[in-house]
Amino acid sequence: MIYAERLSPFLPPSQNLMDSLVAAERGGMIARFLASVGILLLFSPVPEAQTQSSGNCDLSVSVRASDERRIETQIQIELLSSQGIVLATLHIVAAEPAQFRVSNGMTYRLRVSGGGIETTNTSYFEINALEQVHSETVYVKPAAQSAGQSAPGSPSISVTELNIPRKASAEMNKGMDAYSKGDMEKASAHFEKAIAEYSRYARAYDMLGAIAIKGSNRTKARKLFSKSIQADGAFLPAYLDLARMDLQDQDYGASESLLAKVISANPLMPDAVALLATTEFANKEYDKALADVERTHALPNHEPFAEVHIMAGKVLALQNHPQAAIVQFQMFLVEKPGSSQAESVRQTLASLQAGQHP
Repeated sequence: MIYAERLSPFLPPSQNLMDSLVAAERGGMIARFLASVGILLLFSPVPEAQTQSSGNCDLSVSVRASDERRIETQIQIELLSSQGIVLATLHIVAAEPAQFRVSNGMTYRLRVSGGGIETTNTSYFEINALEQVHSETVYVKPAAQSAGQSAPGSPSISVTELNIPRKASAEMNKGMDAYSKGDMEKASAHFEKAIAEYSRYARAYDMLGAIAIKGSNRTKARKLFSKSIQADGAFLPAYLDLARMDLQDQDYGASESLLAKVISANPLMPDAVALLATTEFANKEYDKALADVERTHALPNHEPFAEVHIMAGKVLALQNHPQAAIVQFQMFLVEKPGSSQAESVRQTLASLQAGQHP
């Protein structure tokens, strides 16, 4: 089943980040502003990513183990352009193909990652101008790691998730499919059935918490995220969700404590390190935050969290470190050249390079 990510740590806020941060600093409210930006970024829903809305060719992608054994874990498949820009991201249960809607006559490549497998980047492939249907098969290798650990930078798959009964897994897949289509009532029903089949299904509790967030029921959401951790203390996404809520509540210490646990378990999760940097910015721990922006940048698959470079750049500029700020803005443009914020960042960068305050 295919489903879209429900939370993205760094989606563009509704207003210009650059100008707002300058105004906030001039008013002596940079920490509170950064906290509010973190809230906007961390709790904004991701646009549906099941298929691209435009295109004239159906691209089917299958994932298989290199030894042809069945893959049971959830897999992330990213569709990249010839320039390396991520065009769409899908999640599947590996036995089923992912379906993208693309334009023919173009060149693409795929990046596949997930718990227990090595991240695999395919060679570039071209879709013929006359093709209306195209298929690709990606062969992946098991990750060289201990059982129950997640592949670096990949979705968290714990030991308990490897033992999920088939009926419970089927209900989870149906729930994720309904969730991606916006049917929260149907999704909730399937997640509840998954828990009835397997009481330690941490991901099902976590998804119910995400639905509670969408319904603005924060008390219920917090209880469900906590239940997820109680069901499986190794399920890291629930820690991240609680940390996001603590950031919104301006309980920075609690957020940092949860994120420390996540990073201790898997130091190569870019979403956790990026969220930690955001929390530290909000808590005025600028030196630590800047260090964690650099740490985020050094991790595999860090590009979706490139917005931390905007925060770092703006703070460095306000601290009168223009050259360091320029480097941060340039990193953002390299990682997300097609972002809706790119033009604003280019203008700020031009001002800094001209020796002007942005």
